Amino acid sequence: MTSEPDMLPPVSSLPAWLVPSVYLNWSEDWLREAVAVATGGNEHLLPRGADGPQRGDVVVTVVGSDPGIVASVELMGTTQGEDWIADELFGPDKPVLWDDLFSGASAYARSSGWLPQEHARLVLDGIAGQFRNGASGTLEPGDCETGRLSPNLHVLRLLGHRQITGADLRHDERCFSCEQFVDVTELRPHDDGARAAGKDGAAPRDLGRLIADTFLVCDPCHELLHPHRIGAQRARMRPACPSCHSRGTAKRIVWNEAIHDEMHLPHDVVYGGFDVPVPTPEWYCPQCHANFATGVVGTRALGASGAVPPPAEDLDIAPPVEASSMPEI
Repeated sequence: MTSEPDMLPPVSSLPAWLVPSVYLNWSEDWLREAVAVATGGNEHLLPRGADGPQRGDVVVTVVGSDPGIVASVELMGTTQGEDWIADELFGPDKPVLWDDLFSGASAYARSSGWLPQEHARLVLDGIAGQFRNGASGTLEPGDCETGRLSPNLHVLRLLGHRQITGADLRHDERCFSCEQFVDVTELRPHDDGARAAGKDGAAPRDLGRLIADTFLVCDPCHELLHPHRIGAQRARMRPACPSCHSRGTAKRIVWNEAIHDEMHLPHDVVYGGFDVPVPTPEWYCPQCHANFATGVVGTRALGASGAVPPPAEDLDIAPPVEASSMPEI
């Protein structure tokens, strides 16, 4: 018998006793489940119990909202205590849309349980068809400026991280803009192609283009990518503290000025003193009280999510005076 994929018979043409039972596992916590599948973590939960899938059954995990994204298809094997050992038939390699699997698939949205035999056939055939030929539909990207993008597009960007960046998704991942390590559940998807397409989210783009146009960025970088007040941009442009890595809170230190009652320092500026030390720190972190210069950079080893950054240089300087501590006029 030939092993060519196009020559294999579809599931719908097989005898009923050859078609495995299919359990739909639609997770309500789409972000946690998508990250668990993409990172291969133990947080990926499979249904348990006597009424759940048994050896030889297939579990189809779907995350997101309408139309829903097929995150994994797993063949149940044996158990180790309460944990299943599953062989993954399909993983986060290519986008598969649930609603496009067969007519009437949308009726199962946000539900879990056994699929009727006729629909189980259609689901398995639809997944195989989309995996081989690509998804037949696209997604509504959502408005990136007024809120988060579509959960479906967020899921696809997480699941497709390896294909886009060439690296496995980690629980601590680099922001695509500032390259700071951030908990991946706190990264925001940014649609970088909406403006280039002409109008935010309105221009038609196929699914592959949508995914390629979407990047995972931290909240400070996402704020810079969209219109906002000058105060927010001023804060976000300031360097991250090399000691505690907090960003957007550093205050500039003013040196070589005699303090007096008529001084009015902005709320994000502190007074250092009249005598200027060498080397001269430019920034003060109110989170950990570190003083540092712009050139001091906190580093982390690539891939070492638990790496401890080097401590800030001890400049043997008394903490700057907060502007709010000056007497009112």
